Amino acid sequence: MPSSRTLLIGLAVLLVVGIGGVAFAGCTTIQIQEEDVFLPKPSITPQTFTSDTVNLREVYVDNDSVRLNAWHLTRPDARGTILFFGGNGFYLVQSRGYVEALTDFPVNVLMFDYRGYGKSTGAPGVEGFKSDALRMYDYAVDSLDAAPERMLVHGHSLGTFMASHTAAERDVAGVVLENPATDVQGWINGLAPWFVRLFVDFEIAEPLQDESNIAVLKEVDVPLLVFAGENDNVTRPEMAKTLYEEAISSSKNLVVVDSAGHNFLYRDSTYTAAYQNLLDGSLPAGDAGTISTSAK
Repeated sequence: MPSSRTLLIGLAVLLVVGIGGVAFAGCTTIQIQEEDVFLPKPSITPQTFTSDTVNLREVYVDNDSVRLNAWHLTRPDARGTILFFGGNGFYLVQSRGYVEALTDFPVNVLMFDYRGYGKSTGAPGVEGFKSDALRMYDYAVDSLDAAPERMLVHGHSLGTFMASHTAAERDVAGVVLENPATDVQGWINGLAPWFVRLFVDFEIAEPLQDESNIAVLKEVDVPLLVFAGENDNVTRPEMAKTLYEEAISSSKNLVVVDSAGHNFLYRDSTYTAAYQNLLDGSLPAGDAGTISTSAK
């Protein structure tokens, strides 16, 4: 779901386009429909989650003075673990789609609310998010018996920065980047085309300026799966293609889902097939028990 910042940028684009239309055509009307305003998501809680094969356990993970609310979903035939990092609009209670999609594969899943989101304490911030990402990885290995060589890190949108950061700092079996951005400047450029930037000046906060998935993927050589939505207007598919081309991974795959936008790629059969192929290559069937390895 687009963040409030994304929606504001989108409205700015509409306003500038509208102003240009008035100048050149004399009159224009910008229609905002109800479906453009209301973005419902089906909710889920540990109490309402039911499955014959998957168990959901709610846990809390401490990181310095912050307590992170997380869900650990397990199944008896799991080959390994997916550590999932959601997008800017991700909340556990609105994660039914990802819960059902990811647990349909033979894996355990660990997902959490970012600091300042949901029931997690603290205030959002770049360094805090990156610290929490590594803490959740370490918790999975040290407390949940997740084997590093059988762990995938998966990020959606904003979460791709945390997934790539974790892969750079810890041992993982593979990386999944879904609707990724190249870097923050590229993200802004994709949201606001050049003619909008003639009228609007975007000043990027210093903590965000150096965040770059391109730089990280030039140093991480593990299996990589990159997903993009053909019609994604939040993180343009061109950024996913750039990341794929720049990544040094010797085993990488780019999947552009036809007619898809920024969300719900997991509903498409090409998404499912590509994910299963990654699992078959990175997490082959067999014992998914713990093998201790030192972090990088």
